[in-house]
Amino acid sequence: MEKILSGKPIAGAINKVSKALIAEHNLRPKMLLIQVGEDPASSYYVQSIITNAGKLGCEAELMSLPASAKESDLLSAIATANTDPAVHGIMIQKPLPKSFNDTMISQRVDPGKDLDAINPLNLGKIMMESDGFLPCTPAAVYYTMKYYGIDPQGQKLVILGRSNVVGKPLANMLLWKKMNATVTVCHSRTRDLAEICREADILISAIGVANFVTASMVKENAILLDVGINEVTDATGKVTYVGDMDYNALYDISLAITPVPGGIGRITTSLLYLNLVKACLLAHGLNKSIDEYIDIIFSENHKIL
Repeated sequence: MEKILSGKPIAGAINKVSKALIAEHNLRPKMLLIQVGEDPASSYYVQSIITNAGKLGCEAELMSLPASAKESDLLSAIATANTDPAVHGIMIQKPLPKSFNDTMISQRVDPGKDLDAINPLNLGKIMMESDGFLPCTPAAVYYTMKYYGIDPQGQKLVILGRSNVVGKPLANMLLWKKMNATVTVCHSRTRDLAEICREADILISAIGVANFVTASMVKENAILLDVGINEVTDATGKVTYVGDMDYNALYDISLAITPVPGGIGRITTSLLYLNLVKACLLAHGLNKSIDEYIDIIFSENHKIL
């Protein structure tokens, strides 16, 4: 296994499959991307999404709503996109304003256009190991583990974070019979957090706090998967992006580690477009199972390395 678990080859393989499917079926997939406010980490991800659209032969329309927007404005935009045949997929960038009813908003997204699997129907399919859309960031972790041959069976796996976007769906995916992980999910109310982390053979962090995981929280030769992307400004005003894990402090003691940027986040963007292609195929009466996509990507992957 490589020391640095780069997302570049995985994202490249996924993008290659997306472009091939678009060409094969003469598709023009269109996404509506809705962002409310200007959260720095969210804006970083949004810019990555927009940049990649044209490269893949897709269209990404960004609807930027101000932080002062009402919940009804977002619901109206979702309702319009749900019924627009030209829009194949809807992506609502998180976080939303705290005053918004996140659960209700998720329920309003058409399950067939739900690119980040936030609708309860799609989340339920994950729990039932049924085919549907996979949420992009948890799927990026899943694909990383598959690509680098990280088998969680028989190992202690700890997830930091219990959000509906990452922690909860990821825990359920890792419980699938094809993964057979034994999962501990930690959060802000977990006692003895550092001690639990030190027991992990595989540690996954998705809490959104810069450099939260330090060397004292990790045992030697653990596999570290960092989902976080956090904006940091130094004393000179220079802005950089770092993960939830202190990469420099953890590099030497880890068995393998994902970089930030260039790790999980890079794969997340490519999977968003794979979901868009899937949604477009569904709109044309075509469908492929999750396993079929994985088989295609991994067979194609060997050709581009």
